[in-house]
Amino acid sequence: MSDDPTMDDIQDGAPASVAENIDKIVRVEREALRSRSGGEAMIDAVGGFVGTLRFVIVQVAVCVGWLVWNSGKVPGLVFDPFPFPLLATITSVESVMIAAFVLIKQNRLGAIVDRRDHLDLQVNLRTERQATQIIQMLDRLSAHMGLDYDHDADGRELGQHVEIEHLVDELHRRLPNRHGA
Repeated sequence: MSDDPTMDDIQDGAPASVAENIDKIVRVEREALRSRSGGEAMIDAVGGFVGTLRFVIVQVAVCVGWLVWNSGKVPGLVFDPFPFPLLATITSVESVMIAAFVLIKQNRLGAIVDRRDHLDLQVNLRTERQATQIIQMLDRLSAHMGLDYDHDADGRELGQHVEIEHLVDELHRRLPNRHGA
């Protein structure tokens, strides 16, 4: 251990508080993965695999092999002659299934993002309230100690708590209508 107190707070190059927060995030993510059902885990695996270069290479190899096998160069081995209706049917069904797997995975990930956004909003609201309280406390301390400071409009505004409902109303009032109206 170093005599420098800041060195005691550093773990793996990051302050201990940062490492602790990272550990908490990792625990939350692991719990989310562990709580998935078997079907969700399978959908994640399939959805993850179809989005890789390896999947594309396997698809191309299977299709090329299928076309070569069924080209008629070796009589008696053809089971899906040109124009390859069986291959077309299989790839059509596969496309529908892949689209379904990817959409299901995206819906699940969207729900996770929504939960994270709600958590982020809660943290931001708590931080805003704490920052407002700190500013108000500093204002009271300055006044109590008789410190004369130039309190501008921004400083006064930062010391006021803002209700989320006011922010939501203002956003709805200012943002364009989603339906193009």
